[in-house]
Amino acid sequence: MTNADVLLISDPGYEGVSLLFNLASQYSSNIVWIAAEPPAIIESIVSAYEFKGRLNVVTPKQWRGYNFVNIMNLNEVSIAISKAGEEFKEFSLIITLIPELLLIHGLEKTYLFMLNTIWKIHNQGGITFALLTKGAQSVRDEIMMERPFACVLRLNKTLADSGWIRKLVIETPISTISQEIYEIQVSGFRVDMPEEIKEGLIQALKVRNH
Repeated sequence: MTNADVLLISDPGYEGVSLLFNLASQYSSNIVWIAAEPPAIIESIVSAYEFKGRLNVVTPKQWRGYNFVNIMNLNEVSIAISKAGEEFKEFSLIITLIPELLLIHGLEKTYLFMLNTIWKIHNQGGITFALLTKGAQSVRDEIMMERPFACVLRLNKTLADSGWIRKLVIETPISTISQEIYEIQVSGFRVDMPEEIKEGLIQALKVRNH
C-alpha cells in the first residue's frame, strides 16, 4: 500500500472544500471529515452532491450531530479521527483544518501529526484528502506540507468580466490524465470537473492503494 493521498492547495473560498468532498465521495461512500468550516457550509456541500453514504464529521465547533474535538490538543484530534473511522472497513478522510493546526501548533508539530495521520489512516483502510488554503500559511509551510502527499492539486480562481474562472492544476503527473490544467464548473455549492480528470484520479488512487 503506497502513499496515494491527495493534497489540494486552493485559493480562498468554499470551492476547494467542495471539490475535495467530490473526490473523496467518489473514492468511498464512507467519509470522515475533520472540518473547520461552519456547519451551514458543510451541510450545503453534502446536500449539493445528494450524498447518500455514511458521514462522520469531527469539528472544533460544538454542533448537534457532529463530534466535537479540541484542536488545541493534537493527541485528541488523532484519537477523534481513529474513533470516527473505526466503524468503517475502508473510508475517505477529509481534513480541511490544516491551516488552523499550523496557526496553533506550528510547522513541526503539524507536519509530524500529518505523517502519523496518513500512516494510521492507511492501516485503517482509508486514504487522506487534505486541503491547504493559499495565503493562510507561509510559502515554506505550504511547501513542507506538500511533501507527505503523492498527489498534489491546485485550484486557482481568476475574476474576469463574466465572473470567476476556476481552473484545476494537476501538479503531480498522473498517467491516467492527459492534461495538466482543466477548467471546472460551479453550480451553487457543487463543483464539477471533467469526467476524464475525476475518473483518472480515482482510478490512479485505487490502483495505488490496493
